[in-house]
Amino acid sequence: MRMTLIKTTLAAATLAVAAAGTLAPAAAQGDKSPEQWIQDRQDNLASAAAATKSVACALKGEGCPRAFDYLGLQARAIAHAARMAPQHFQEGPFPDAEADTTALPKIWDDYDTFVQGFEPMETHAREMIQAAQNEDLQAYAAAFKKTTDACSECHDTYRED
Repeated sequence: MRMTLIKTTLAAATLAVAAAGTLAPAAAQGDKSPEQWIQDRQDNLASAAAATKSVACALKGEGCPRAFDYLGLQARAIAHAARMAPQHFQEGPFPDAEADTTALPKIWDDYDTFVQGFEPMETHAREMIQAAQNEDLQAYAAAFKKTTDACSECHDTYRED
């Protein structure tokens, strides 16, 4: 019972964080403070991170759900975060902001290249969705590896560790 509650809570939290990044219409983004820009992008990518951790746990057999509908949900959260991420980085880097961020200023020096980095993340997350629909755990795991490789490549280039 307790593990089911934890799993349900994790899934609900993942969806809530994913939804938080989409509530503000794009037209209203020009009115945001630097801190809100930073918070929005952190919330959006936190949904991808939570889903990624949940998938890794499931694939390792560490007690997280392995049902294909659940794995598909996690893949959709990752794909959604990748699709939404570029809009959350439209403004920045905000060196005087009072919010902590690990985003490096070079994101905005080469914004187009940075944004292109989300394309493989979304593409491979969509492959995960398809594999979950086909109930093919091997294909799902392979697409997940490609997805996390895309994440790591971006983090290595554009994120302060």
